[in-house]
Amino acid sequence: MNLLWQAGSVGVVALGLAYLAFPARIHAFGFEFLRRSSPEESGESDAPVWVYRGIGALLVFMGLTRLV
Repeated sequence: MNLLWQAGSVGVVALGLAYLAFPARIHAFGFEFLRRSSPEESGESDAPVWVYRGIGALLVFMGLTRLV
């Protein structure tokens, strides 16, 4: 059972690192509500990319604290 938790934690860390390293790629197929832009916005916003980076940092933190 302990090995299963460790494998899951490593998976969470890997997913978090993917969110941190490739937020624009993840944004391309990620959450629909983050892809929709309001009609008032004419330019692209960097906010969704930073949201994905925050999610990635949180996943890395959760995975690492589970491993230690």
